Amino acid sequence: MNFYNKLARRPKLFLSVTGMHLHTFETLMPQFEQAFLKLQSQRKGKTIRTGADRQRAAGAGRAFNNDLANRTLMLLVYYRLYLTQEFMTFLFKAANKSVICRNIQQMRPVVEAVLPTPERARRRIFSLAKAESERRQKRIGSIDEFRQAYPELTFILDGVEQPKRKPKDKLKRKSDYSGKKKRHTRKQLITATPNGIIVDQSPSVGGRTHDFHAFKNDHAQGGVFKEFADVRASLYADSGFQGMAEMGLPLEVRLIERARRNHPLSREQKKINQLRSSKRVKIEHTISRRKKYRVAGEAYRNRDEDYDQTMNIVGGLVNLRAYERVFQRTGVRL
Repeated sequence: MNFYNKLARRPKLFLSVTGMHLHTFETLMPQFEQAFLKLQSQRKGKTIRTGADRQRAAGAGRAFNNDLANRTLMLLVYYRLYLTQEFMTFLFKAANKSVICRNIQQMRPVVEAVLPTPERARRRIFSLAKAESERRQKRIGSIDEFRQAYPELTFILDGVEQPKRKPKDKLKRKSDYSGKKKRHTRKQLITATPNGIIVDQSPSVGGRTHDFHAFKNDHAQGGVFKEFADVRASLYADSGFQGMAEMGLPLEVRLIERARRNHPLSREQKKINQLRSSKRVKIEHTISRRKKYRVAGEAYRNRDEDYDQTMNIVGGLVNLRAYERVFQRTGVRL
């Protein structure tokens, strides 16, 4: 009996070791198969070394020891528990850790193509906001109808650092060293909704980079906030993003006020900070859910070049659970 068949008998354990409900995995399995066949046909259409058209028909060669369900499970277990690949050879009866590594590399684009990654979640939220805006021509007769007809999208921005191994390159050791964490880290800026849906994760940078500096660089290179021009939105962030309001972003920026020398905060400013902090703290809950996938919470052991794609998949897994919570609370499927 293979590993998937054993886990399928215990749904609670399946959720614990994969971060995904068993019924959700079974529902998405046909989509994983379609994405895998599509990517395989693209990969096998060209030769690897020269890139020329393939002469022989695809289909020859040795078959996989594990079926697609077990290979998908291999990636989910690796991201959720972050086990060593040597140990995973016992779970999936692989010859050596290179088999585990190759399967994870092959399944990354497959899983990424199916999950509600931050980009897909952002498009879905914008489409729902557009549908709501079309209702504005309806006659409004009460305050509740006004709030439904003129919704305001709320987003929260914060930075997250993850420890990593000490780089061998001297220049990279300097750029990745975080003075705040006192070790080498990778940093990303995360934008999420109050109900825990991640709508954007910036390209990762070294831990030496300040959050606001990373934000300005991302915005200068065509960041996602330029897409907010067609919606009514507000953005909450901590006091480390001072100066964001002067950047001309197409949304209302609400930052935590910072006291300065000889300029303490007034009672009104403290009250505003308290209200904004109660909104902004929800991004910490989302980051906590992200770190439950240990590939995003423990010291990162893989290549820096794979970090953004790995975190994009983790963001899709977090959004998948957030979609389920929204459906249980409101009955709306996102």
